[in-house]
Amino acid sequence: MRRNPRIRLKRGARRGLTGLETAIILIAFVIVAAAFAFAVLNLGFSSTQKSGEVLKAGLEEATSSVELAGSVIAMGANTTNGIKVENITLYIKTAVGKRPVDMSEQTLVISYLDPYKAVDKLTRGSEVDVQEIQGDGDSLLEYGEVFKLVIHVNQIYGGIENVQLQPNDVVAIEIKPSTGSILKVERMLPPAIDYVMDLA
Repeated sequence: MRRNPRIRLKRGARRGLTGLETAIILIAFVIVAAAFAFAVLNLGFSSTQKSGEVLKAGLEEATSSVELAGSVIAMGANTTNGIKVENITLYIKTAVGKRPVDMSEQTLVISYLDPYKAVDKLTRGSEVDVQEIQGDGDSLLEYGEVFKLVIHVNQIYGGIENVQLQPNDVVAIEIKPSTGSILKVERMLPPAIDYVMDLA
């Protein structure tokens, strides 16, 4: 039986993809995939950078800008009812790696709390004195500098005779800078009130 030549031509006209066409299609896929990967990576890098910035800002707020520089000292004074707590002195410095802290009255808030009294913001000059002990003379607490805070308990109570603090009472002082977290200093008075008491 003879084959039809037209059928053979039609079969011969059908041909598969050549190597060049396959290469062109693969290159197109690679280019599209590379562009997509670049977009995804670029988005990932920018979001990672933003996350890092947010984390750094959060850590700065979470860690305290100031810390204690030595012991907390309570001083007693004679009254008609024996020795009573007159004032509490503490020294502060900047934490390592922290920015300077503005110690001016407008930006720094100092609070006081004991079992009988609570004051949200102590008044400078009467209830609290803030004094630079070591530094360059400005109101900024910078690295290597030390400031002294004297909490006048007698002024908070309106006179030494009115002070109600008893042995083993807990006193809390909060130092709230404009940036960073609050430094809370909490100390227990000794079993006997004396003229000089190291509260550690």
